[in-house]
Amino acid sequence: MNTIETAYRKYCTERFALPTEKQVSDLEEKIGVFFPDDYRQFLLTYNGGVFNEPDIIPPDKECPVDGLEFMNGIGAIHPVIELGREIDLDIFDDNDPPQVVPIGDTIMGNLILLITHYEGNGCIVMKKAFDRSFFLAEGIEEFFGLLQDPSDD
Repeated sequence: MNTIETAYRKYCTERFALPTEKQVSDLEEKIGVFFPDDYRQFLLTYNGGVFNEPDIIPPDKECPVDGLEFMNGIGAIHPVIELGREIDLDIFDDNDPPQVVPIGDTIMGNLILLITHYEGNGCIVMKKAFDRSFFLAEGIEEFFGLLQDPSDD
């Protein structure tokens, strides 16, 4: 079982309906981005969801531990969680065409971002509100490998 499947079985409390290949292609065309292959496959197989706040254990010790609240998806259950909203893409200056795509959110209000122009599968970073960004993973599979049961701190 891959790390994404394991994380979904353990931590996902609500999944969104799976999109079609056409819906993914239409979103890419609408926002002007080509998703890395692994993220595209993630959308077709899992398509985001709501999570029970597992800890994201970052590889960088300077990055704070935070809990995953949701991953954006196509046709999400709530408009705020919809992948590719213009308001989300406009957060970053000079992001046209988008190279930074918000794909999730944490319990502390930090953004999970996909950097699409990074080699291979793109990279996943966490952007603290009004602060810096922290590298988390090379690709979505590696990102889901960072999830652990919430600590009791």
